[in-house]
Amino acid sequence: MEIIKKLIQNNSITKINIGAELSDDNSEVTGSVELDIESQAHFVEIINTTFDEGNTKVMIDMSNINYIDSSGLWALFEGHKKALQRNGRLALINPDKDVKRVLDITKMSAKMDIFETEADALNALI
Repeated sequence: MEIIKKLIQNNSITKINIGAELSDDNSEVTGSVELDIESQAHFVEIINTTFDEGNTKVMIDMSNINYIDSSGLWALFEGHKKALQRNGRLALINPDKDVKRVLDITKMSAKMDIFETEADALNALI
């Protein structure tokens, strides 16, 4: 799992992109990944570091995540809780249909901010 964090919107929002591999210039991630027991610790570490750095508005691009298990759901919910504790928000953008289905079945989608586009998430976070 490769992760890129960057500040956007006048450095007020942290965008996290997740994928299987980095591009040659390290500017983007590509390829499908799973948010599961093997990758959730790394994901939680990135989320915790982001909030510990003082960033309270975080957007996670889910477009390359093609599978999520209970440990991945736990990791997302931990990020959501940490955002609330810091008076911030965690927004998920563009989950694929299978991941969105799991979020809906587990009722996570009722607790978390999930958007189909980055523009929709930006409007909500600003």
